[in-house]
Amino acid sequence: MTALTDADFVAQPIYLACVVYAVFRGGIGSGLASSAIVVGDALIRAIAVPFGLDAPLRDVKVVALACLLVVLVTGHLKRRADRVGELSRANQQLAGQLVERDRSHQAATALAAMSREIAEPFERRRVHQAIVSTILDLVDAHHAMLYWLDATSQELVCLATAGTVDETRWLGHRMPVDQGLAGRAIHDHQLLAIQPAADADDGARQRLAMPLRVRGKVVGALTFDVIADKAIAETDIQVLAVFAGHAALALENAQLYEELRVTLAKLSESQARLIDEARLRATEEVAAGVAHHVNNRLMVILTGIQLLMPKLTGEEHRRSLEIVERAALNTAWLIERLRQFTLGRAKDTAESADLNLAVRRALEICRSEIAEADARGATVDIALDLGSIPRVVADEPLLEQALSHVVRNAIEAVVGRGIITITTWPSGNAVMCSIADTGTGMPEEVARRAAEPFFTTRGPLRAGLGLSSALGIMRQMGAQLEIVSSVSVGTRVAIRLKACGS
Repeated sequence: MTALTDADFVAQPIYLACVVYAVFRGGIGSGLASSAIVVGDALIRAIAVPFGLDAPLRDVKVVALACLLVVLVTGHLKRRADRVGELSRANQQLAGQLVERDRSHQAATALAAMSREIAEPFERRRVHQAIVSTILDLVDAHHAMLYWLDATSQELVCLATAGTVDETRWLGHRMPVDQGLAGRAIHDHQLLAIQPAADADDGARQRLAMPLRVRGKVVGALTFDVIADKAIAETDIQVLAVFAGHAALALENAQLYEELRVTLAKLSESQARLIDEARLRATEEVAAGVAHHVNNRLMVILTGIQLLMPKLTGEEHRRSLEIVERAALNTAWLIERLRQFTLGRAKDTAESADLNLAVRRALEICRSEIAEADARGATVDIALDLGSIPRVVADEPLLEQALSHVVRNAIEAVVGRGIITITTWPSGNAVMCSIADTGTGMPEEVARRAAEPFFTTRGPLRAGLGLSSALGIMRQMGAQLEIVSSVSVGTRVAIRLKACGS
């Protein structure tokens, strides 16, 4: 009885301390279970001691105490492991949030860059390349392709590529709007994705396409790819939706800007033609009135000279009248040139001419000008490159005269030694003639006014009707004349005539 009491004296406080710890750390359930064990132990001891079973009971209590200690230590370690797991999960969640914030920052940066592209000048090529480059950075894509919807033909036109796509193969490629992944995305009005086959390699990629809409109208589509096992999160879809809106607006603005630029260029060209036409009409009216009045007065002068000639017996007086008569005839010739210039209207009946033959005859007409150039110390070489061309719609004498005017101007522009190259060649339904010299050339402002009537930079002895007469004759025949000149390089006059039968 004493031994049992000593053992109880040692074990019971430890056992009670374990019970209290179990209640404090393990919860109410563990505490109730431990309390039940204590009560059960007291009952068993009250029964077992009278029968002399105190020694086995003491051994059982020691084993139970050891088991309880093992359970408590194991529970403690498990709770610590659970806390470590919770911390690990919290760390993982925090790391995911940091990654998500980083991706959101990258997306915001890319969208800001796209906004700058929209606000800057709308050069189409640069805007198109910015869109496909941005999508590569936005979703870590492998390659991307941008399509424009041609409303007229209902086709998707590839405008730009980025990444590993063969640009020479796909740029400008057309496909019907109802075909391909891009066409399906436009039809379904949403982002579409195609997963690779189940037996594909680990590096396989999924293809995605999204429509580009602005103000409810589809203007194109964007296709790209990402790694197959990379999930497209909800935030990615939201970012792509915002990006698609920016890209569509940039695409439409760039297209509208280009159309506006082309329209302005055509308008400027039409305005220049209208100004030329108005100038020609005004010159025609002035020249017609001047020619009428001057011819009337020249007729009076020439009639008087012819009446006086037979009555004069002195050789000196006759010579003076002949000089006056020659001056009157030269004036009449100048008026005729002015009148021919004012005939800048297309004829009702089309005639045909041999342009190569007209070139050779114009050179014959200008032979005296070449001799004059030699006299003033300039050497003019003529280089002919006359191609195999059809006959042109033109009046042959007028064509020869117009060409002679251009050649004469080229000869006068040569200083020292120079070459005049005359080339003819077919161009579609037209025939081209180029007369280029290596003379002094003209500044841009002078070249722009070179075809104006009476405009000349060669002094008061020049009438300034050479190129203007050539321009009037060409327009009379429905042809076109263009002057390109550079100082110290030379001048090139390009003539475009209609080919017969075109």
